[in-house]
Amino acid sequence: MHTQLLYLDDSYLKEFDATVVEVDEVEHGVILDRTAFYLGGGGQPHDTGNLIGKKEYRVIGMKRDNALHIIDGPLPEIGEKVHGIIDWERRYKIMRTHTSVHVLSGVAYQKFGVKITGNQLYEARARVDLSFENMSRELAQRIVEESNKVIASNLSVRWYYITKDEFQRRPELMRVNPRLYEKYDKIRVVEIVNFDIQADGGTHVRSLGEIGKIILEKYESKGRKNKRIYIALEEQEKI
Repeated sequence: MHTQLLYLDDSYLKEFDATVVEVDEVEHGVILDRTAFYLGGGGQPHDTGNLIGKKEYRVIGMKRDNALHIIDGPLPEIGEKVHGIIDWERRYKIMRTHTSVHVLSGVAYQKFGVKITGNQLYEARARVDLSFENMSRELAQRIVEESNKVIASNLSVRWYYITKDEFQRRPELMRVNPRLYEKYDKIRVVEIVNFDIQADGGTHVRSLGEIGKIILEKYESKGRKNKRIYIALEEQEKI
């Protein structure tokens, strides 16, 4: 049985109801019929939070391969009805960060020919790896400044599915190894309207204005073409 991943349709879903369908005492976790907890992957960390059933259960981790919710403490029982609550403040900061990296990626590639080869997202912070032989701290700062101009335009962000055939006809969507998508019949894409679109399975904000301002914290050279930057976001009001 596959768990229904509610966050794929609604990134803003903070609470949900579900049923425990499997208990794994070895991994010390449970599988639900549906969940809003992000599983982790693509540089975005898994969600944490609580399941409220016969007791209150703390979710401290997720396993991506089977949507196992790792529990700290006693486990729920098979068939138990639970109410899931996401640690929203943490999730929302990560969502803002994720969308900010999509803006950086679009600006870096479209304006400067710089490719982002990897990233790791945190709460209102990120590490971003770039591939460009003539990369410099000055250029990194320009990319951040141009990204802030795009963010200030407050473009809308949306996510939806396209067919595998369409995905294969659009090489600009393949920002990572296309083999990762071979097992899917349809591909989820995240579009910053009139600016950027790429295949992505994570959670995002609905409009760029929610991101706030990007700040370049640190620049490192990891080799001739491999560079790394660390960014942070200014504080925003909670949604």
